[in-house]
Amino acid sequence: MGGVIKKPLVITGLDMGSSKISAAALEIFDASPGSRILAYESQPSKGIFRGSVMSLDEASNSVAKVLTKLSEKMARGPGNIYVNISGDTVAGEKSRGMIPLSSRGREVTKFDMAKCVNAAGTIRLPFDREIMHRIVLNYSIDDQPAIKNPLGLYASRLSCEMYMITAGINHIQNIYKCVDNAGYDIKGVVYSGIADGAGLLEDAWKDEGVLLLNMGASLTEISIFSGGVLSAMSVIPAGAADIKGDLKTSTAFDDIISRVKAKCEEFSNKSQNIKLAVIAGGFVFSEGAVDILEEKLPYPVKMGVVKNAQGNISSIDSLRGVTAIGLARYAEIEYRPKPFQIKGIAKDILEKVAEIFNNYF
Repeated sequence: MGGVIKKPLVITGLDMGSSKISAAALEIFDASPGSRILAYESQPSKGIFRGSVMSLDEASNSVAKVLTKLSEKMARGPGNIYVNISGDTVAGEKSRGMIPLSSRGREVTKFDMAKCVNAAGTIRLPFDREIMHRIVLNYSIDDQPAIKNPLGLYASRLSCEMYMITAGINHIQNIYKCVDNAGYDIKGVVYSGIADGAGLLEDAWKDEGVLLLNMGASLTEISIFSGGVLSAMSVIPAGAADIKGDLKTSTAFDDIISRVKAKCEEFSNKSQNIKLAVIAGGFVFSEGAVDILEEKLPYPVKMGVVKNAQGNISSIDSLRGVTAIGLARYAEIEYRPKPFQIKGIAKDILEKVAEIFNNYF
C-alpha cells in the first residue's frame, strides 16, 4: 500500500459495537508525519451483539446512519474504511517455523527471514476459520533464542515464533456484508485490541509489557503487548451491561476480573512481565473505575487516552471513539510512503542472488 500520497488521504475507522457504532475519519499528508481527525460520529447500535451481526438489516441501517452523518461533517466522503472485529470466534495462537541455512553457517538475509515467517504462518486451520493477523514475536538462530532482528548474523538454521489472530469466516463475511449493504466498501478488518493499541499505547509501554483492557457493553477484550507487539489476547463474552449494582460488590464484575487475572498470570508464567494496565471502552465512564481496578489488579492502572488527538474531536469523544480512531491510526502506518533507496534495492538483488547460490551450490 505504501507509495506517494499526492493529495491528502482520508482513512476511516468504523467501530461496530453492541451499544454504539462509531466512525472517525483521519486525514494524512505526504509531507507531514502526523494526521488530523477530520470528523467523528457515533450513533446507537442495533443488530449487533457480542461482536456479531445478529440482524443484517438493523446493523446495516445503523452503519449507514453513522457514515452518512460522518459524511455531512466532511468535504469528502468517508474512504478507505477499516472495521474492527471481536467476539467469541476471535482467538490467538502461537506457531513456530524453522528453515535450514547452511551446515557451516552463513549470513541471514531478508529473504531467509521472509521464508521463515512464511513457514511459521503455514498452519492447519479448520475450514471455517481465517487468519486475520500474523505477528512475529521473535527469531532464533541455532540455539540462541529470542533475537529481535537476525539480519546479517551468521547461523546454520533460522527459527521464528509468531502469534496468529484467527476468526470465524462467517463472522468476517457478515461484517463485510453488513457494511456492503450500507453502501460502502471495506478495505480491511482488524482485531479491536490491535486497533486500540495503535491509538492508545506508547511504544515504551508495549516494549516493557502492558495489559490493554477494553470493556464495552457486551464484551471485554484482553490484549497484552510485550516486546513492542501484541503477544496474547482473549475475548470474554461479558461486559458492562452484564454488571448490575455497585462494581465493588458485583459478582459479574468479579468474574470478569478473575478471568482477566488468570490470562495475565498465564502470560507472566512464561517469563514475561506486565508493568502497566490501560483501560478503555464504556467502562472508563464508571465512577472510580481506575481506583477499583487498582485494588483488584497487581499493576498500576491508567485510563486510555488517544495519543495526539488533533483535529475536530472533543475530549469526551476521544474517549468514546478509541477503537474507531485506533483503526484509522493502524491503517495510516500501512499507507505511509516507504523511503525509496537505490542502495537498498541493489542490496536486495544481491541478497537474492546469494540465496539462490546458497540453496543450490
